[in-house]
Amino acid sequence: MESCDPCFTLPDKLSTYLRRGRVADTRSIHGVALKIGCLLSSTFLSNNLLYAYASTSVNDAYQLFDEIQHPNAVSWSIINSAYSQQCRIKDVVLVFSRMQQSRVAPNMFVFGSIFTGCTRARDLRTGIQVHCSAAKFGFSNHTFVAGTVIDMYARCGELGDSWRTFIETSDKDVVCWTTMITGLVNCMQSESLDSALRLFNEMISRGIWPVPMTFLSVLKVFDNPAKLRQATYVHGCMVKLGIEVDGPLGSGFISMYGRCGKVDEAIRVFDRMDNDVVSWTSLLVAYMQNGLYKEAANLFQKMTKEKLNIDSFVVASMVGVYSALGDLSMGRELHAYAVRSDIFSDVSVGNSLITLYGKCRRIVVAERVFQVMKDRDVISWTAMMTCYSQNDHGKQTLLFFRQMLREEQSPCVFSITTAIQACSTITNLLSGEQMHARVVKMGFTANLSVENSLITMYAKCGSIYSSFTIFDSMSERDLISWNAMITGLSRHGLVKQALGLFDQLQKLDMKPDEFTFIGVLASCSRGGLVAEGWEYFNMMTEVYGLKPGMEHCGCMVDLLGRSNKLHEAMEFIATMPFEPDCLVWEAMLASCKVHGDAELAKYAAKKMLEMKPEDVSPYISLSTVYAFMGFWDKKGSERDKMRSRGLQKEPGKSWVDASLCSEAMNEREAERVAVNSKCDGEGEEFIVSC
Repeated sequence: MESCDPCFTLPDKLSTYLRRGRVADTRSIHGVALKIGCLLSSTFLSNNLLYAYASTSVNDAYQLFDEIQHPNAVSWSIINSAYSQQCRIKDVVLVFSRMQQSRVAPNMFVFGSIFTGCTRARDLRTGIQVHCSAAKFGFSNHTFVAGTVIDMYARCGELGDSWRTFIETSDKDVVCWTTMITGLVNCMQSESLDSALRLFNEMISRGIWPVPMTFLSVLKVFDNPAKLRQATYVHGCMVKLGIEVDGPLGSGFISMYGRCGKVDEAIRVFDRMDNDVVSWTSLLVAYMQNGLYKEAANLFQKMTKEKLNIDSFVVASMVGVYSALGDLSMGRELHAYAVRSDIFSDVSVGNSLITLYGKCRRIVVAERVFQVMKDRDVISWTAMMTCYSQNDHGKQTLLFFRQMLREEQSPCVFSITTAIQACSTITNLLSGEQMHARVVKMGFTANLSVENSLITMYAKCGSIYSSFTIFDSMSERDLISWNAMITGLSRHGLVKQALGLFDQLQKLDMKPDEFTFIGVLASCSRGGLVAEGWEYFNMMTEVYGLKPGMEHCGCMVDLLGRSNKLHEAMEFIATMPFEPDCLVWEAMLASCKVHGDAELAKYAAKKMLEMKPEDVSPYISLSTVYAFMGFWDKKGSERDKMRSRGLQKEPGKSWVDASLCSEAMNEREAERVAVNSKCDGEGEEFIVSC
């Protein structure tokens, strides 16, 4: 009977073995087929064996393929697919050429497998050539082939050709629509994301119902809270279609709600699904994105209790959480876990540990982490530079940037802005100008973050004209640009110009933030503009709905104090909605020192010492007030109190540029001035003890 024919029973057994994972029995069936002599006569059996070998050894599959007497289109498709899966495009082209020489017409699966291989290998040139062949054989408009062509062009960066193929395909199925949406989303540009969402809506309007993969792609469009309403529409559409939220799709919804700032919805999705490590990680990231670091820490503890597989991404994320919380002890525990689990070799873990130790002021440990890292990327170097910069080591930041260039590491925008900020920290105009020149050389002059950093740097280094030149030449300005320029003008005492710039900002319908008003109130303080200061302070809440912070209150205290309205300043402090910090009392004490009010100075100094008993400045300021008023005995008493507590005034320091020393003094005088200071001979500053 035909059912007992080995040519039909052997493929059934072969399929059974493959489903059970018994790949080793493929050779046994191959041997039986050769022994009974049915292999060479049955293309059907040969194709099944060919498929089995293709999943294990492509070379064995090709050897068997050469022994098939009459390979059909299925045979060619299988061997082509095997080579495509391993990105062996040259072999794919060779097999395709042999197929054409054998006068076997390729089918849609042959072209589909070739386009898939070109996509995996990112071989656009071969893909274009095969696309021409597909058009020649009449398959370019076929739905299955069109889907693979659309995907190939999109993944190879030719989104225009991908869209053109999509438009020219007359009979588009859900795979074509999903592939085109995925290509637009993966481009990650605002225009392409909007196009993807429009395509999704058009797809539904034409009655083509999306599948889970469609939703998984379109969810990536919603990347900020402004798109929450559209995100909920897509979620409702999926519920209406009866698609179950589970697995990757559930994790996608958790991530989407996290990006849109709706953490409570992310938790609801998480609670309704069978969770795996991906969904746990998605919720963890959602907590982090919304600043819920304590909740993220609690969730991580639950993950450890569930004995989930903690990978390098989770460890790097949690190090970032403990970095934000300033929890050094938990960060160290994760460091130890990463070393024990052999996860420390992952570059993202090392980068996050450098950031953690930098924020916790453990510079030496951060340096050790950087040194033992096997693989370093530009983020590693930038994290180490940020570590130095955050801890007021501007000179080390610039030296490290120089070392980065010597190691032939291409700096990114963040490393460049960090180096510029270091020039601001050490107020070295020459180093800042050198960094500006390097920025021009690297082609970053049009970058908004770099331009903002240069504005701040020049203002802090005393060249306000250069700051304004950059600001005036900017093709695009954000609120940070205006804040930097207003603050820079205020710092240089250009009060009218700073307030005029604020008026221009308002005319542009840009909403100022808290930092804007700090610069404005500081300008009023330096200019003694009490009435204007009160006007701007009230404008924060009445016009823009901003809640004044400690810095704004400190500016008002400084403004009133400088204008000799000391009692009014004390009344303002009494009505503050929060307890004044040390900076507020320091501003008050400085005003009392200027205007010689001993009683209020004593009260302000007392408040400062309650917060910082180790601070020497209240004793110095109060003794200066007593000396100004002729109370020499009280001045001596304050000095005695300071010495009895073991406090000592630090010697004053001045910044002297090395190049100015060499020009203004002879070599012997410059050597005397530069004693106990260090310089590498490239115009760096000296710290000279007075």
